[in-house]
This record gives sequence, structure tokens and C-alpha cells, in this order.
Amino acid sequence: MIESEDKLSGKSEKESPNIVNADEVQDEKAQTEETQTDEIQSEDSQDKRKNAKGGKRKVVMQKVKTFFKKLLGEFDSALFPLDCTCDVCGEELVDDTRYRLCSECIEKLPFVKGHICLNCGVPLKDESDYCNRCQNQKSAFVKNRSPLVYDGEVKKLIYKLKFGKKTYIAQTLGALMADKFIECGFDSEIIVFVPMTDEEVKKRGFNQAELLAYEVGNRLNIAVLPALVKVKDTSQQKELKGKDRANNLDGAFACAFEQVKGRKILLIDDVFTTGATANECAKTLLKAKAREVCVLTAAVTQLKIPNE
Repeated sequence: MIESEDKLSGKSEKESPNIVNADEVQDEKAQTEETQTDEIQSEDSQDKRKNAKGGKRKVVMQKVKTFFKKLLGEFDSALFPLDCTCDVCGEELVDDTRYRLCSECIEKLPFVKGHICLNCGVPLKDESDYCNRCQNQKSAFVKNRSPLVYDGEVKKLIYKLKFGKKTYIAQTLGALMADKFIECGFDSEIIVFVPMTDEEVKKRGFNQAELLAYEVGNRLNIAVLPALVKVKDTSQQKELKGKDRANNLDGAFACAFEQVKGRKILLIDDVFTTGATANECAKTLLKAKAREVCVLTAAVTQLKIPNE
């Protein structure tokens, strides 16, 4: 009996190492749960850091956008118009168009059509070669051409461009002017715009002739040269008539670049009225040895004279 008990006891001692202690099991379980908890907390922490970084990135990008919007200033609306609406009626444009104009408004615009004055390009009601404005005067420029007559909605468009700071309108007018250039077969080599004094530019914020010049130049792939400078303050041309306009501009411009020498120049302005401004600019360019000067304006006025 004693031997049997010893054998049993020995067996029990050999098997005892395989017996799992309950306390050890609980300790291991606790360690596992603690490890899992740490992993979960670590993942949460990483997610929070990612979200924090993402939030900071959004804030930085917003600040960058705000900075560049302020930097662009008045030209922001010209370069990046927020909408795509007709410049005349304001309706949303649903069809692809070369201009910022709906089809109905394009049809209503007073385009230059039919028989025109060989010099200023204004439409004529008879078969004369020149209008009364041009037949008795010799111009320094070869000719002026305009896509539009300065009337109705065209007047409003140009007013909004110049005084309403709607600089994006230069895109539409510039596209129309570029098409007119091609239609007329001009072969100009350099584009020059009618200048304003520094004070005038500061007051308005821009030179509308310069905006139009770069729109035309970009479409025709012709270089724009700021060759002319306005060296004399002048009275508002719209307040003057006839010879007073020419006298007002006498000696008002100077040529600042020699690159015009021997070149065919395209002079850009917004409106052709009596031609006094274009003529004085052309005289200045010819004195600087330009080969010839042609003029391209967005619109030409139709004066109240017998044959117009």
C-alpha cells in the first residue's frame, strides 16, 4: 500500500508541471488585454494626429487662396471670373461661345457692316469713300477699323469696363477686335496701346487700352510693346470738339522704345471718335521711324453728319 501510494505520488509529481495555475492564466489574460488596449490607444492617437495634420493643411491652403485672391486685386475678376454669364444681359451661358455673350445679345449688337469710310471705318449711308469727318483731313495713321459702332449696348459695355471696373469685359471686346484684325487683313508686327498718365492709371486702377491690347496680342500671337508714354496732362477729350481735341493732345505723347523703328505698328484704343488721339499717337510713332501705323479700336462713333 505504501509503495502504491509512492507510485501514485511520483506520478502526481511528474504530471504536476503540466497543470496550469489559475493565477498565471489571469495574469496572462490581463497582459493581453493591456497590450490590446495600448494598440487601440496608439491607433486612435495616430488617427488624431492625421486628422490634426489634415485640419492644419486645410487651414494653410485656405490662407494661401486668400493671399492670392488679395494679391490679384482688381484683376482677379478679369482673370478668374466667378461666373459664366453674358456680359450684356447677365444670363447664364449654356452654349460654347468665343465671346462672353449669349447668341441673342450678339445678334442685337451694332456691328460695323456694309460700306464704310476708308479712313476711320465708320458705316456710311451713301457710296462715298470718306465720311465728312475724314474727307477734309489727312491722318498720320493708315486706317482705323472697329468691330462695333459706339451705340446702345456697346456704350454700356465700354462704360462698365472703364468706370465699373468690370475688367473681364476686355476679354469679349478683345476677341471681337482680334476677329476684326483677321477680317481686315492687317499685317502689323507690334501692338502699341494708347497710354494714360500715371495719375490717370492710379485713379482708375488700370488702362483699358492696355487691357484690350494684351487680349488682342494673346489671341493673335503678336507682341505688345508699351512704346508710348503720356507726358502731358490733358483735358477730357469728351468735353472738347473738333480742332480743340487735336490742340489738346498736341505734344502729349512720347515714344520710349527704339524697337518701333522700321516696324508696322497696330495702335489699340477703346473708342474712335474724331481720331485726334489716334492721330497724335501715330505722329509720335512715325517720328520714332515706325514704318506705318494702323489703328484698331473696339468701337467707332457714328457722328451726326449728313452722309453718316
